[in-house]
Amino acid sequence: MSGVALFSCRACGHVWQFRRAMCPACAATDIAVVEAKGGGTVWSATSVHRAPTPDLDVAGGYGIALVTLDEGPRIMARAPTDLVIGERVTVRAENGLPTIFRA
Repeated sequence: MSGVALFSCRACGHVWQFRRAMCPACAATDIAVVEAKGGGTVWSATSVHRAPTPDLDVAGGYGIALVTLDEGPRIMARAPTDLVIGERVTVRAENGLPTIFRA
């Protein structure tokens, strides 16, 4: 499994990323925590060459991408710098952060 937590509404089945007290689709409060399977498609990708903190300062920059998970939510994650929009990828939690790997 991916280690990436998602939230699912038991009433309507809607799935999202960030914890909320109620479902953003139907307002039900019966929420389950589920783990993303990890598969997804790159929706957007970019390279960052100016690190906001010293620990992110990597020679050549680092990649960030938005991935639409197979479960539906679109999440942001660290990524290789050469991803292509529409590419199939795998997302796993590494050091607590969603990270993209080539599928």
